[in-house]
Amino acid sequence: MYIEHPLIKPKTLEARLYQQIIAANALKKKTLCVLPTGLGKTAIAILVIVGILTKKDGKVLILAPSRPLVEQHCRRLKEILNIEEDKIIALTGKIPPKKRVELYKKGKIFVATPQIIENDIIAKRINIEEFVLLIADEAHHTVGDHSYAFVSKAFKDKCHILGLTASPGADIDRLMEICENLGIEHVEVRTEDDEDVKPYIAKVRLIPIRLDLPDEFKKALKLINEALKDRLKFLKDFGVIDSINITKTELIELNSKLFAYDEEVKYELIRVCSEALKLMHAKDLLESQGKSVFLNYINKLSSQRTKSAKSIVNDERIRKAVNILLKTDIEHPKLNKVVEMVKSILKKNEDERIIIFTQYRDTVEKLVNILHQNGIKAIKFIGQASKEGKGMTQKQQIEAIEKFKKVGNVLVSTSVSEEGIDIPAVNYVIFYEPVPSEIRFIQRRGRAMRGEGGKAYILIAKGTSDEAYYRSALYKEKEMKRLLKNICYLLNKRLQKKLEMENKRIEEFKKETIIEKNITTIETKKVVEMDSKKESKEKEKKTLTILDFIKQFEEKSKSKVEETDKDKIEKPIKIIVDVREKNIAKLLHKYADVELKTLEVGDYVLSDRVVVERKTSEDFVNSIIDKRLFSQLKNLKKVEKPLLIIEGENFSRIHENALKGAILSVIFDFGIPILFTKNVDETVDLLIKIAEKEQLKEKRPITIRYGKTTMSLKEQQRFIVESLPDVGGALADRLLKHFKTVERVFTAKEDELMEVEGVGEERAKKIRKVLTAKYE
Repeated sequence: MYIEHPLIKPKTLEARLYQQIIAANALKKKTLCVLPTGLGKTAIAILVIVGILTKKDGKVLILAPSRPLVEQHCRRLKEILNIEEDKIIALTGKIPPKKRVELYKKGKIFVATPQIIENDIIAKRINIEEFVLLIADEAHHTVGDHSYAFVSKAFKDKCHILGLTASPGADIDRLMEICENLGIEHVEVRTEDDEDVKPYIAKVRLIPIRLDLPDEFKKALKLINEALKDRLKFLKDFGVIDSINITKTELIELNSKLFAYDEEVKYELIRVCSEALKLMHAKDLLESQGKSVFLNYINKLSSQRTKSAKSIVNDERIRKAVNILLKTDIEHPKLNKVVEMVKSILKKNEDERIIIFTQYRDTVEKLVNILHQNGIKAIKFIGQASKEGKGMTQKQQIEAIEKFKKVGNVLVSTSVSEEGIDIPAVNYVIFYEPVPSEIRFIQRRGRAMRGEGGKAYILIAKGTSDEAYYRSALYKEKEMKRLLKNICYLLNKRLQKKLEMENKRIEEFKKETIIEKNITTIETKKVVEMDSKKESKEKEKKTLTILDFIKQFEEKSKSKVEETDKDKIEKPIKIIVDVREKNIAKLLHKYADVELKTLEVGDYVLSDRVVVERKTSEDFVNSIIDKRLFSQLKNLKKVEKPLLIIEGENFSRIHENALKGAILSVIFDFGIPILFTKNVDETVDLLIKIAEKEQLKEKRPITIRYGKTTMSLKEQQRFIVESLPDVGGALADRLLKHFKTVERVFTAKEDELMEVEGVGEERAKKIRKVLTAKYE
């Protein structure tokens, strides 16, 4: 059976009861839908889209985390929806901003990466008020500073919301943050154990395969462990850790805490902690990936100049470990096992397709090469980020998937193919290593759910971190399922608590209002008894109850808001922000027109003369240590009025005298003023105030101007008049408009100058004194 609906093409969408139930509930409330991979989250999204568009006229936005997934969703919507294809639009970074503005006017349904929408919200290219539905695919990204969170917060009070994910995680706080950012009111959860989805579930059998490491690896690992234990023992002896049995996560947390320690010991502790982290990483690489990846990492360390990297490379034990591995031709047993497994699968069915997941690009290359050597059609699939020129473009990614669909047997991929991308039905998935994240564990395994159900093989090196990661993922997945079963209860309880608190506040306000009203009534009676009836009536009119006062206050506030809004429309401010300062731009866009650009100098352009460089306290200290600061300041001097903002109070990495010396050098040697702010909010407030002063009060334009540029005649005239005492940009403009020429401004008498708004007697005297006093 198929879904029949005017907005759905005939026989294109299979009718599944659980999808219809979820969609019906999702149309009533803002909903987060948690559904295992392969059970049709896209179908639910389509049912909600047609349900909303049947009732309301408006636009729909679908967020997807990657470009290939955006294109995939767009194709699927065009295949199923009975809506003009040119009104279903995919928005990617390849479409210029100006063209996107036009597309927003023409389109009905938009599929985009959240970064694109975030940029368009900041630059005010998109009108959120026109949208009736936001769908957040892979909604587990809606946390922290992710673009998903920013876009969701902007939309959640304006339109209906649907969040979709297969794996939101096992952390209750993270789950609640997702719900909060999306404005979720209801959660729909289905697992493989639910009766209504069981008929559609493609079961995947987990098969761990444990492998012994070769003796050469064990000898090398023993030496690495000795080097690591020495570092951990050093940290333990200083009392910063309780045991040498510490995890990498705990060590990362310790590294940030060490900056607060005493000056004498903290740098040594930080260095040793950094060495321990690097050794842990090197150990993990050898255990789970093999000698090639390990040796590549050691080679990278040898090219670094840091003390921690040099200490590791020069450690006699690490050198011995490297020599042991260089002398052997043995690679990680996982490589041969992969070839053996792939051959065995293809022997049964030569048309079978397999996905191999691995963490590292070096391993992808190694696997693809060894499979090719064995006559197996293997295709590489990695992310777009360029690391030493190894990234794949979006076009290359799409070509790789198409090639895999038509002629490939094996797709060897990093995490980029874990989410959503439409890879053909696969019955076999191989984890080259376990992943501790339950989200990624589920997504990888889910790739084998798209066929009739299959097998997921997990390669585990015995007695290594692979074992711990595998156990961790299984435990977290179990916890996530338990949590999801209870999430509706937890969420409703939380919403109920919020409602109770709100009701309590209303009741308290009512009580205060009654008391105030009674007091006012008593006072009014006293006035009546003291004065005549006529006078008392007049005074009664003037005497306000607390309710009257609130009403008047609200009317005045509303009036002020309207005036302020009107004023902003008539006199908007604009700020040009460097693309690397996007997080601040998110906050600024509420108060100003924001334009994102790659700036040659500074981070914020507030007028034709004011450019601001912003540094966090940590970055300021780091730039002093690595000597970046003074070259940046030299660059900042290209503008007429440069300004440095230092945000935060954490200067612990540097000695107080060195810090003071650097600050004094900025002020006196470079002539650049410094302003200190406690946090991001203070920085934003300061930037807005400076921009308002420059653009609204001084009437200065917002342009990018570096170095000595040729001024227009009008700019030259203003520049000359601004040189007079107490004359800013706005007053210079009024003087020139009044007197018409610079010459007449300079020859005007005191009383003539005072005819201009803003020029009083004292200012007029100062101007005349400068113009008439003898130069001595």
